[in-house]
Amino acid sequence: MRIDPTAYLSRPWRAHEVAPDFRVEDVWALPTPGGPHDFPLLVDWFTRDDGPNPFSGVSRLLFTLRLWLGRILGLDRSGAGLGSRVPSLRTRLPRSLRESPRGPDMPSLPFSSVYRTDTEWAAESANRTVHTVLHLGWVPDGNGGHRGEMTVLVKPNGLLGRVYMAAVAPFRLLIVYPALMRVIGKEWRAGGATPTVRQLHDIPAEIRALAPVGSGYADLFTLTAPGVSESAPEQWARALFEEVAGRQGQFVWRVLLGLRLRRSASPDVVAGWRVVERGDGSIRLEARSWMLTGSLVVGVDGDRVSLATAVRYDRPVGARVWAPLAAVHRRLAPGLLHDAYRMLHPVPSR
Repeated sequence: MRIDPTAYLSRPWRAHEVAPDFRVEDVWALPTPGGPHDFPLLVDWFTRDDGPNPFSGVSRLLFTLRLWLGRILGLDRSGAGLGSRVPSLRTRLPRSLRESPRGPDMPSLPFSSVYRTDTEWAAESANRTVHTVLHLGWVPDGNGGHRGEMTVLVKPNGLLGRVYMAAVAPFRLLIVYPALMRVIGKEWRAGGATPTVRQLHDIPAEIRALAPVGSGYADLFTLTAPGVSESAPEQWARALFEEVAGRQGQFVWRVLLGLRLRRSASPDVVAGWRVVERGDGSIRLEARSWMLTGSLVVGVDGDRVSLATAVRYDRPVGARVWAPLAAVHRRLAPGLLHDAYRMLHPVPSR
């Protein structure tokens, strides 16, 4: 799927005049076959917030872990991004692009749209290490159809930026992008079915009791889609935490949070979490570390499945460790629910 940079350089993209001083880092041929006028579908799919997009599963986790590390190391702090360390590329746009529709931002990742045309879309992000442009184009596939092409352009910030890009290159090329390409191909062929995920701020008292205000954290996400109740809460829990979260979830739980998870095939254990309660239409899991106690509650009610997370701080350090991870968690939760829904209710390929 990775192709020669000349594939991008040889095409008459408007990005050449907007970002001529950026380096072409990667060019990928996307497995997104379509007709000549299907480019808006690709852009809308990449940037949707209330449905599945390609930044899910392992790729989304790695991206969001990068954001978490950015918070810890101060890579994304105020003054290091767009409009502060570097001006937005929108200040470079020719009049024709500046007066045309800007295009959508990416809620799932910190990219702001620069411009959009009938065949290309560019978005940008910046921090202390690098100014990045994500470019999507719609190109003939050589067989009478069209497909997407994704290019990553970078402008490293001095030595720090060059060292950072060299350090993340193996993860990007061996893990992130191959996983991303697999997800893109699978989701595009499936037709992009769109269950609705929402974060609810009215958290039930029984969830809040697991993490009292002032000494804990709680959130609640729901997915609404046909056929949700065909799977029991425990099936949802196992899909979410054993299959979708998988090894990446184990890394967060065991290494970053220090949770003492069981290695057991017992029916009372889900991905190492202990089943502490099975109720009418719900299941509650619990795990502890020396600094905090985590609870996961999965409920099914009609066409809606809910995922509640409660974290009780057993020591003050628990709050400091969980605070940056909470932002990662809130980004991951919608993707976890979407991926579990796709696993339990596969969509026929188009």
